[in-house]
Amino acid sequence: MKNLITLLLTLGIVTGAMATEKIHIQKTADDKVIVALNEPASETLQIKMSNKDGEVVLRDRIVKGQTFAAKLNLEPLPYGTYNVEIIGDNGIVKNSKVNFTDSSQRDIYSRVTKIDENSFRLLVSTLTASNVKVSIYDQDKLIHSETVSNPQGLHKIYTVEGPSDSGVSFKVESLSNAKVATALD
Repeated sequence: MKNLITLLLTLGIVTGAMATEKIHIQKTADDKVIVALNEPASETLQIKMSNKDGEVVLRDRIVKGQTFAAKLNLEPLPYGTYNVEIIGDNGIVKNSKVNFTDSSQRDIYSRVTKIDENSFRLLVSTLTASNVKVSIYDQDKLIHSETVSNPQGLHKIYTVEGPSDSGVSFKVESLSNAKVATALD
């Protein structure tokens, strides 16, 4: 009986981990975020986007047995950081922070792409900044920080050992005028 309970718990953990890999939350433009489920949902899931104060600004649903893809438009929302959560019967399945800034006020543009479980590609383009600071966070914990001189056309791959289920986020900012480029995961 004890072995059966252990087996069921292990299957539950593996199933939860696999469900996280099927769900993608990605910022694709300055004011767009894609939420996609590439396999039929094994349960009904809730999509919830909230602002920094925890107020829900968007809510949607993924119906059990269906695939899902939606492009969320941040344009009508105030600039700031938003938390996108996918919630299942047993709590949060996937969580991602999205930073929405006024692109006309930025001098740095960056994009992060997940390559595999532990690797991320960072692309940085800047018109005026001569030094940028790259900070990498796992949840709210700073795990890496570096200053890059002459970052024009920066293309770098970062490997993060054992990232948490909540995801990794990148913050790229100009040291010359402290304008934040983006924070993605």
